Amino acid sequence: MIEKFAVLQHPSSIKEIAYENIKTQIIQGNLTPGSWLREQELADAMEISRAPIREAFNQLEREGFIEILPRKGAKVISISEKEVEDIFEIRETLESLAIQKSLKNISLEKLNQITIKFERFKLKPAEKSIRLEYLSLDKEFHDLLIQHCNNKMLINLLASIQEKVHWLRGFSLDNYSFAQSIEEHIAIIDAIQRNNEKLVLSNLVRHLERAKESTISEIRAGKIG
Repeated sequence: MIEKFAVLQHPSSIKEIAYENIKTQIIQGNLTPGSWLREQELADAMEISRAPIREAFNQLEREGFIEILPRKGAKVISISEKEVEDIFEIRETLESLAIQKSLKNISLEKLNQITIKFERFKLKPAEKSIRLEYLSLDKEFHDLLIQHCNNKMLINLLASIQEKVHWLRGFSLDNYSFAQSIEEHIAIIDAIQRNNEKLVLSNLVRHLERAKESTISEIRAGKIG
């Protein structure tokens, strides 16, 4: 179990502290699928009462990160191959729609800046802290692609799905090629710069399909689930 949790800079409530800390530990893979979450242990680690922990559990269950079992407690959910396929199917559909609506408004200057950031990762070691940095950059990139779609509900839906995807991707980055992933991202950027919508979407789907297959292979290897 986690010995120490981060202190949020400006938490709006104690429940937010509990929620954000537990969720972060799940997404970063420190609380693995199937792990039991002990209320008192978490409360002690965060130096808070058990009530905010229970509230956080309820929210995390609604978001699909944990399950609460009567008279047993809460645990991080396990993920099946079918659930991975469903998550990526929804993401491909919604992100493709958002990009179509955003394409003409995506900042080319920001794309160039992100390209430079991706190139720097080619020389970095594939250790855990670096992999987490890479996931953060991946999120920054995909957020940029959709943020001008002029549909807040679509953005919020994608944000929720992408959190789940990044959680799953964290388990497969041990065997993940930075070089290949970087080239996939740069291919998407190149298509955007050429204003070729068809190529943007095909490169995006190819990128997401490979991410899906990589995640499924980790399930089959027993690393997720």
